[in-house]
Amino acid sequence: MTKETALGAALKTAVQTMSKKKQTDMIADYIYGKFDVFKRFKPLALGIDQDLIAAMPQYDSALIMRVLANHCRRPRYLKALARGGKRFDLNNRFKGEVTPEEQAVAAQNPMVKEMLEKQAARRAEAEAAKEEGGETQSAEAVEAAVQEAAPETSAE
Repeated sequence: MTKETALGAALKTAVQTMSKKKQTDMIADYIYGKFDVFKRFKPLALGIDQDLIAAMPQYDSALIMRVLANHCRRPRYLKALARGGKRFDLNNRFKGEVTPEEQAVAAQNPMVKEMLEKQAARRAEAEAAKEEGGETQSAEAVEAAVQEAAPETSAE
């Protein structure tokens, strides 16, 4: 355990006089402002809860856990888990991987399913538009060539 300074103790006391909602909002603002892994919704390292509690001794650990749980339930975070890949600690360093089981659980969330389906539909539309644009240009080129050739054949 770390030795608590007088200033740290005063801050902790001042924070604890606030409502739980205000404390939770304050913790969330602090976390999203300080830690890039939260801002970018990267998959979090296992055990990051203990790192957060150690990094913010002025806050009640139960409230830190509440903020962390809220973050981990957000569709954007679940989508990141569903994609899989690396997990990151508070310093944005690689610390483990998302398992296929964790990916599957995250992908089963109804909101995440909907987001992934919409994303796949947008990609398919973009591909179709890209292909259609290429066909349109090719058709226009053929038509222009026919128009150029047509006067030559009628002039003969």
